[in-house]
Amino acid sequence: MAGESALPPDAAPLRGPPTGLFARILGIMNALGTLWIIGLMLLINADILGRSAFDAPIAGVPELVAFSIVGIVFLQLAHTLRSGSMTRSDVLLGVLESRAPRARHALLCFCHLAGGLLMAMIAAKFWPSVAAAFLHPERNFMGNPGFFTIPQWPLFVLVFLGIAATALQFLASALGDLRALRERSA
Repeated sequence: MAGESALPPDAAPLRGPPTGLFARILGIMNALGTLWIIGLMLLINADILGRSAFDAPIAGVPELVAFSIVGIVFLQLAHTLRSGSMTRSDVLLGVLESRAPRARHALLCFCHLAGGLLMAMIAAKFWPSVAAAFLHPERNFMGNPGFFTIPQWPLFVLVFLGIAATALQFLASALGDLRALRERSA
């Protein structure tokens, strides 16, 4: 059914205020991403107004937009996973829910563990780039030299934090699946 959640009641996304420190951190990261979107919209509109009305565009807007899109995605990725809003196909999960609920939880646990492992591997491989961008900002920048440049290390740090938080959320989801599997077995 279009527009409806395919999640069964026992797998409903987490609702209400976040609980625990990690959930609060994810909520803050998500809120910062939302505020960043609002700021980006204001910047783009100011650039359009400056171009149209005053023939004076704001320098670096395309670079800041490119920088921002990546930063926003990674700031909000872990919260998207936690809230159950990550895109996925639930056809098999729906069939398993009615026919083999334990198999459904086992499959989800496996997938969440695989997601956590993959994100941890990405974080480990990405860390040297973060360190290099931080230690040598003169070699790691975006933009056009002499016109507008922005260092890459803040973006790299945000991406790394987003990847690490998503890895932790995948692992937390796997623990929840394991707990649900045990409850189904009892």
